[in-house]
Amino acid sequence: MNKKVKITDRTFKFDGYKIKHNLEYRGNGTAPDKRFDENTEGLCLFIWPSGSVVFYAYKLVEMFNHKKDKLEKNCLYKKMFKYQDVQGYKYRDAKDKLKAALDNLKSPTEKDSAGLKFKDLAKRFIKEGMEGSRLDGLDFEYKKETKTRYEQYIKSMLLLKNKNKDRIKNLTKAILYKNKTSNKPIGEYLCSEMNLWHVEVLRERLKDVPTTANSIVQMVSIIFKWAIANDIVKIDNPCKNYVWRASKPFRAKLFDDDTAKLRKHIEGKSFDFQPHFIACVGIHLYTGQRSKDIFELRWEQPNSLEEKESCSGWLVDGWENSERPKIYLWNMKNRKGASIHIDKDSLGFLKRLKEANLREKNKWALKSPYIFPQKKNPTKPVIAGSYIKLLKKLNKTLGFERLEGDNISRVRGERKIFTWKIARKTFASEVARNKGGTELASRKLNHSSPAITRKNYIVPDDEEMIIENLYEKNLPEKETAVVIKSPWNKKEDID
Repeated sequence: MNKKVKITDRTFKFDGYKIKHNLEYRGNGTAPDKRFDENTEGLCLFIWPSGSVVFYAYKLVEMFNHKKDKLEKNCLYKKMFKYQDVQGYKYRDAKDKLKAALDNLKSPTEKDSAGLKFKDLAKRFIKEGMEGSRLDGLDFEYKKETKTRYEQYIKSMLLLKNKNKDRIKNLTKAILYKNKTSNKPIGEYLCSEMNLWHVEVLRERLKDVPTTANSIVQMVSIIFKWAIANDIVKIDNPCKNYVWRASKPFRAKLFDDDTAKLRKHIEGKSFDFQPHFIACVGIHLYTGQRSKDIFELRWEQPNSLEEKESCSGWLVDGWENSERPKIYLWNMKNRKGASIHIDKDSLGFLKRLKEANLREKNKWALKSPYIFPQKKNPTKPVIAGSYIKLLKKLNKTLGFERLEGDNISRVRGERKIFTWKIARKTFASEVARNKGGTELASRKLNHSSPAITRKNYIVPDDEEMIIENLYEKNLPEKETAVVIKSPWNKKEDID
């Protein structure tokens, strides 16, 4: 950069002490008050009227001014993360992340929006759209797992990087819908020509998987919302008037006899053969926490920002001998931190697992900071798919039935298989019934509202188990698409 942003008394050499003592807001009450680092070009702090302090990267770039119809230089800012000295988000972390943030600072030009296909917009969203704050103006970034999920959706369903040949066939087939023919996948259409019809066609292509269809349409909407907000495209969001398929609550839990059978199994000799898996089952069943938060737990508090961001939480120091042992979850789904009490059953599993790791055959686990590490790569925690085979075996051993199709009825006494989600709902139902009602269950599940807990998690003991499809197939018959022979031929690889 040839030219620095001109600032007078708000420019100084950043360090921990000077930053801490130069955070007084001196703005007009509406705009952020900025501080610039004299030593590090491209690094600054935003101090908002609310008191929030955030590290930003900045760069002078050429941007196309549509009103003036010409290119001109402007200063762009890229949000990095909040300044929170107590929690370790410090100046050195900002310097470490600066280069990546500056590399992502790109301005939209006239060329970007001309003849832009939706697949190219989707690729751009992967690179640029998931960085910085959300579009609704809230002061936080997309979580790591959200970014991963979005990227998977886009690559698999919109960019056609899908190993499922039948799925690819459905997404590329020509269909007749509302007296119009779609003869190519959604990614091949120009953004400028897309409207609600194109989105509904995508839904029709995925009508055999209605839950997935709704998720992908939501992804399309997010991409366009970002592109419109950043002046990359100049059309209305094609998903604006989309009618989402109706949803019904899914409430299911293990019955008491099933829960008793499961507890007897995991507290018995099965632990000696599968200590990590069985301990994971126990922690789910006895704490009711989200599976991701349990999978990414560390034995000890991390020492660096990088380590902290790669975990969900950790065991609080002294947990083995404490009268009130706790788990600290620092970044849950609701973006809040919380201390979770470790009950005696969960504590027993943790102690047994720690002892098991010292045995010869389990010494691989000692290489990992995580409570539940991947065996092939102990430096990483397990993921949702790590225990699938063991979960299937567990359900088969205990005689839990998988209910499918028309067998998913409301007849009392039918069983549902054990899953991580079912464990959470079983825990919630037991707390509500035996300990303190829905409000206590909601607090233990870290829900934002007891209403969420009551609607989706609590299954009264004397109520039939409610198991319903998430989405109804309620589209009018006249809107059903007809598959026709496709003239579209993919001539290029989508990278």
